[in-house]
Amino acid sequence: MKPSLINNNKQVIHKNPWFLGFVVCIFVVFVSLNIPIEKRKYGLSQSNLTTDYAGLLPERIERIVKVGDRTELQKMVKEANEKGHHISIAGLQHSQGGHTYYKDSVVLDMKTFNKVLEIDKQHKTIKVESGATWEDVQEAIQPYGLALKVTQSQSIFTIGGSLSVNAHGRDIRSGPMAGTVRGMTILTPTGEIKTVTRNDSEEWMKYVFGGYGLFGVILDVTLELTENDVYIIHTEELKTNEYEAYFEKLLRNDDASMHYARVSVAPNSFLNEMYVIDYLNTGKKDHQTPLKKERGARIGKLALDIGRQGGVLEDLFWENQKLLIKSLDGDKITRNNAMRGNSVFMEFTKPGRVEVLQEFFIPVEQYEEYISDLKRFLPANDNNDDFKIHNITVRYAAKDDYTYLNYAKEDMFGLVILIQHGLKEKEINNAKAIIQGWTDLTLKHGGVYYLPYYPYQTKEQFRKSYPKWEKFHEEKLKRDPKVVFQNIFYEYYF
Repeated sequence: MKPSLINNNKQVIHKNPWFLGFVVCIFVVFVSLNIPIEKRKYGLSQSNLTTDYAGLLPERIERIVKVGDRTELQKMVKEANEKGHHISIAGLQHSQGGHTYYKDSVVLDMKTFNKVLEIDKQHKTIKVESGATWEDVQEAIQPYGLALKVTQSQSIFTIGGSLSVNAHGRDIRSGPMAGTVRGMTILTPTGEIKTVTRNDSEEWMKYVFGGYGLFGVILDVTLELTENDVYIIHTEELKTNEYEAYFEKLLRNDDASMHYARVSVAPNSFLNEMYVIDYLNTGKKDHQTPLKKERGARIGKLALDIGRQGGVLEDLFWENQKLLIKSLDGDKITRNNAMRGNSVFMEFTKPGRVEVLQEFFIPVEQYEEYISDLKRFLPANDNNDDFKIHNITVRYAAKDDYTYLNYAKEDMFGLVILIQHGLKEKEINNAKAIIQGWTDLTLKHGGVYYLPYYPYQTKEQFRKSYPKWEKFHEEKLKRDPKVVFQNIFYEYYF
């Protein structure tokens, strides 16, 4: 008796298990590519509680004003002085400590205030309104063969927001972002429109940059630009105790223009391994290559979600990261595209949990000792813990003399930490205790923590990290006697 067709098919699949595996792989890829990436719900709302990106400090505001006209804006500020109203300033709201709103305040939504005003190719500058994003700037200057000197690793943020938090980037030659601003127009807390420069005797820039929206509204800025150079990417695996010497050598290499690194948080190599990514100048310029768009977000999110589980899966994620980075070695990339890191794949929307950022700055010569102490402070495997660390990225922050609440009082390494924890009171308190201990360890090594994130730290830790806080507060009250510009961050720390 002949076997049935069904039995024949079963035999074929049995003899060819690779075929079944191939079908399963195709199915998994198809499903993964079609899963929508749910966006984190946050932002300005008049009818509901307003939040920023972390969503940990909800508050009800009075109203939102979409900014478009500076004359109307000036009128609002003068009226707030007369009537005792509070004003807060919001861009993309990726700061996470209530910097962009305040109870019953009028919130200025700056995203509509985004015109590119002037490009000077000869002097390599651009004048742009503060609500424009770095992507808007890149799109405007790319046809001229120009590029930004300093920006964050992602291009989604507004210029005003980045300068208000005194952001830094991957460039190791141009210093802090504030140092690339040649001049700007501001609306002061008393309603005066002023044009200021670095040599301004009243030092407005020192307080506005890293001033978290407390010293008025940045209306426009004139940024210094550079050539859209072509880089060759160099990647390398290191032990963490080799990094100081590696970076010292890199700084002596005149071709090295940009750099960042990642440290392992996987159990099997916890804080022992890292990889570096260097951008070495080829001497060539680019006027042709289009700006890259984000691709592979779903696959990237799937990989990150696997790593988020911790334990063995975190080890798997780290090994795959190393393979991915190794595959970049020798690739060429333009400066503009090197400043356009992906962001969509990082979206995290698990109910009952939150992902937050913290950043700690450590003097360059303290890095090895700091990592050694950190190994003793943090568990290598957080698989069963509520408090989980998913990523540590290292960037170089050169000494900053441009801002008053400066984190880089000398040349520093900034360690950007991606953390996940629960939203129950005991889980938040546990995260707070760990981060406060981490901050104490950082202070012990002469470091500081960064202020744009959720304020886990104590007021005492704030004052130790930023000893000029009293002068900053004094100037705030002097320049804004009615405390027109207000936010949750200011209320908490000052």
